[in-house]
This record gives sequence, structure tokens and C-alpha cells, in this order.
Amino acid sequence: EALVHWHDEAAARTRSLEDTQQHLREARDAAEAANGAKSAFLASMSHELRTPLNAIIGYTEMLKERAEEDRLDEFVPDLERVVRASRHLLALINNVLDLSKIEAGRMELDVSEFNFEELVTHVVQTSQPLVMDRGNTLVMESSHPIGIVHQDRTKLQQVLLNLIGNACKFTDKGQIVLRSSMV
Repeated sequence: EALVHWHDEAAARTRSLEDTQQHLREARDAAEAANGAKSAFLASMSHELRTPLNAIIGYTEMLKERAEEDRLDEFVPDLERVVRASRHLLALINNVLDLSKIEAGRMELDVSEFNFEELVTHVVQTSQPLVMDRGNTLVMESSHPIGIVHQDRTKLQQVLLNLIGNACKFTDKGQIVLRSSMV
């Protein structure tokens, strides 16, 4: 009688484990389907955003060239900022696709040589409207010029913009210092 009871209990536990395994398989399948839908959405949205953004870049470059030709020098710096900001936004949109690459373990760096101070100057110029919007000032400090670096320019630029953006969110009428040094 005890043996029959143990057998029935083992059979019940086996059925319970099989049910749990089935629910886990169904949950895994649903998660994989959701992940596939997310990847398709990201690819579709990045395409839909890139097309008009490329038009903005093109028209702004044309306006900049026209302003230079017509010697409307007061407009050129602002148009250059629009082009730089638009290109940066385009790079961010392209990086949205990198999420899928990261998940798949296929993230690649685009390493090149560039002048660090030149990058920082562009970042500071791009950040100025956000900095001024909160009544802040942005100061760049460097113990000595870093010069040419061998990095992924877009990712480094994004890190710096994120740092400044976060500093702006939590600072009102203050000073934000971007400090660089060689280690």
C-alpha cells in the first residue's frame, strides 16, 4: 500500500514537472517571438527616421553653401551646428540597430584615429543650447592636449554628450566642467 502511494505521488510530481516544463517552453517561445518583433520594429523605425533626417542634412548643407556664397556669414555657424547635430542623431538612430547586434554578441567598434580636442569642441558646441537652457555654463578643462586618439569616435561622442546631458538635467544656473587628462 505504501509502495502504491509513493508510486502515485511520483507520478503526480512527474506530471507537475512536465506541466511546468511545458509552461517554460511556451514562455521561452513567447519571449523569443517578442524579441523578434522588437528587432523588426527597431529596424523599421530606424529606416523611417533615417530617410527624413538625411533630407534635413542635405537641405541644411545646401543652405549653408548658399549662405557662404551670399556671404551671410552670421548664419553659417548655426547651419553647421544643425548639420553636426543631425549627423549625430543619424548616428544614434543607426546605433539603435546595434541593440540587436549586442544581443546577438556581434557588436563591432568602428575604431579610427581622430583629434580628441576637435571632438570635444564639437560636443561642447552641440551641447550649448541644452546647457544655456538651464542657465548653466560649460567649461572644458585639460591638463594638456591629448591630440590624436585611436577610438570609436561615435561611441565616445555619445558618452560625452550623455555625460553633459545628465549634468544639465541635475544642474540649474551652475557650472558643468568637462575635464580630460592622460592617465
